[in-house]
Amino acid sequence: MKRFDMLQLFYPCRCLLCGQTLLTAERYLCLHCLCDLPRTRYHKRLDNPMYKLYEGISQIREVSAFLFFEREGAAQTLIHAIKYHGNKSLAEQLGSLALREMKPYGLFEDMDCLIPVALHSQRERQRGYNQAEWIARGIASVCQRPVNCDALYRNISTVTQTHQSFYERHLNVEKIFGIRNPDALAGKHVLLIDDVITTGATSIACIEALLTVPDIRISVFALAIVPPQ
Repeated sequence: MKRFDMLQLFYPCRCLLCGQTLLTAERYLCLHCLCDLPRTRYHKRLDNPMYKLYEGISQIREVSAFLFFEREGAAQTLIHAIKYHGNKSLAEQLGSLALREMKPYGLFEDMDCLIPVALHSQRERQRGYNQAEWIARGIASVCQRPVNCDALYRNISTVTQTHQSFYERHLNVEKIFGIRNPDALAGKHVLLIDDVITTGATSIACIEALLTVPDIRISVFALAIVPPQ
């Protein structure tokens, strides 16, 4: 018996959502929970409500989110595993899964590069990584586009936005992002990638920074989004 099989025998891997023992071909999630994820299916909708977050920004091209984020729900469990429990490869796997499901519908086909929402350097050192970067890596493995982690930077470390109102969230992230080497992005179509979108405040602050780049086009992807009220 191979060493991996022996480890599985004595220390079986379990589904992050239901706790069921995973089969050899399964990773992080059992097939049932994988199929039962709360997908938005925004990429199939002509009336994609996520566009309302970016009304009036003419440089916006395509926007979508993979999962609905609800308190105590499946997406929250997965996002917490990614953000607070060091599960980088789960972020990568979900990013890859999301784009594989969207690709047949022609979404995000003509990107020049992928840009993760930046963490402040202090926060990234504490966490050890930027979760949006690992989601981007999963997407890049499918679309074969480069991930540019240097273009966008955060110059202020903001407080957590979990319990803030819509207005407070926007004030919290106002003018905190900047762009390095904007000439390298001029005329490009970039895909901005975040883990969770709640009010859109963070992504809009990133977009405001990106709009300083001449002739840029911007699309937005989030692994999860809070359902519109």
